[in-house]
Parts: sequence; structure tokens; C-alpha cells
Amino acid sequence: MDLHSDSGAVAVFSARLARALDRCDRADAPQLLFEAIRSIVPFEFVMSVAYRREGPPDHIGDTFNDPTTRRAMDLYLDGTYILNPVYNAYLAGLKAGVYRLRDLAPDNYFSSDHYSRFKVRQYSDEELGYRTWGWPAGREEVVIAIELPEAELGEISLYRLASRGGFSDQDCSVLSAVEPLVGSVFRAIWRHRPRPARNERRISPLDHLLVDFGKGTLSPRECEVAHMILKGHSGDSIARNLGISITTVKTHRQNLYAKLGLATQQELFSLFIRSLQEKDVLAGDRM
Repeated sequence: MDLHSDSGAVAVFSARLARALDRCDRADAPQLLFEAIRSIVPFEFVMSVAYRREGPPDHIGDTFNDPTTRRAMDLYLDGTYILNPVYNAYLAGLKAGVYRLRDLAPDNYFSSDHYSRFKVRQYSDEELGYRTWGWPAGREEVVIAIELPEAELGEISLYRLASRGGFSDQDCSVLSAVEPLVGSVFRAIWRHRPRPARNERRISPLDHLLVDFGKGTLSPRECEVAHMILKGHSGDSIARNLGISITTVKTHRQNLYAKLGLATQQELFSLFIRSLQEKDVLAGDRM
């Protein structure tokens, strides 16, 4: 679609977006926003969450309508999100914009067979090489990332069958053009959602595993630094939160990498993911 030439689609998009904004405090607001997006870039289904650095994602909405995919959504919110490239890109500082999911995923990220025990399955025809149990197969995913207050990140993910061409460059261009408007409406919806008190939020698999990760090998301070790295904190943020200098942070990081036999932050994250097997947090019945 060309936004410059298809005035009818633009009019429909504008009207639906305005309705979503008018009803941003209502339960149907996310669905109205999804329908506005669908009017300019059709999709098969959509899901939306808001990520935070501590605790599981908040579910904003989706268009799943059968028990299997509903269960898949529950599994994602309960734990498999921690494997998702969008979540990990968020921890690394992902900015607002439109992204193809495959562009956010590291090379060979899911090539190891140690993922076979998770509530995910490997599939060679998937963009990432895996999918959560029950998730619809063979889809291409495009993500609209939306920066939120409180250092959170909104995600609206659109899906189409890859075998039918997925999303074109023009589709992504159209989404990029409207992303600022979509982001503003999303933030209005997000602000009107109930906000659980910090101490009322569920403990996430990440928080649960970090209790023991590194114990017995690292010093208490090195454990703190490792945990903050895994939560996505920069060196400056670690120094500020722990009340130490950036030079001391670098020293602790070098020492913990040496003790764990690692060279990079990616290797640290991979080691952490492998520890999921031992904790049985993401392990479950196989398909």
C-alpha cells in the first residue's frame, strides 16, 4: 500500500486510530488499535505485550481465538518470553521503531539441542528455528516497538504466513511512517491500564534463577554485577546502582568472566539460559 495514493485506506486508518484514542481507557482499546493497523497493513493475527526489566511482561492484547494458541500465549507470558529476541533486544536498549523479528535474532541463537527440554520446539521452517508449544506455525513476524514511561517497552507483533510472502519492504515502510502515531495511542492505552504495585508483581523466571546464578563460583559482589548485566544494565547503571566506580565495575566484570570461563556478554547470557534446564523453570512436556 502507498500512503500517498490510497486516500481511502488512510481515512479508515485515521478514523479507527481516533476511535482507539477516544476509548483508550476502555477494555476494547487494544483491539481498536489493532484494527486501525490492519486497515493499512493486513495481517493474520497480532499479539501485544509490555516488557519491564523486572518481572514478566504485561499482556496488552491479541487476536488468538482457539484454546491451543491461548495456551501458547500463557506459556509465553509464564516463561518462554525470556528466549525471545525482542525481549533480549529490549534489555540491550532497543529503541522505538519497526523491525523484522529475524533481524533482531543473533546468528545460530537456537542451534544447540539443549533447548529441546524447554516448552519450545525447534523447527527449521521458523524464522528463529523454534516456537513456543502451540504457537501458530510458519509465520513471519514484524514488530512495532514502542518506548514507554518507567523504562518499559511496548511490543505489537504482526504475523503473516511466510509461505505467502510474509511482509514486504513496502509494508515495513508504511508501518514505520505511522509508528509515531501508533506509539502515542499505545502509550495512552498503557497509561490507563491497572499498574500492579512493584511488590505485587509476580517473580519472573529471570528473577527466580538469578537467586542462585553464580553462587559458589563468584563473590557476592561479582554475582550482583553478573545479575545486573543479565537484566540489561549498562556499566554506568551498575556503577550508579551499586555505588561503585565504573572502573570497579569493569574489574568485577573481568573477574567474573574469567571465573566462568567466558569472554563476552553473549556467552554470559548463553550460560544463564543453559541453567534454565537445571532449575526446570522453562522445562516441560514435549510435543
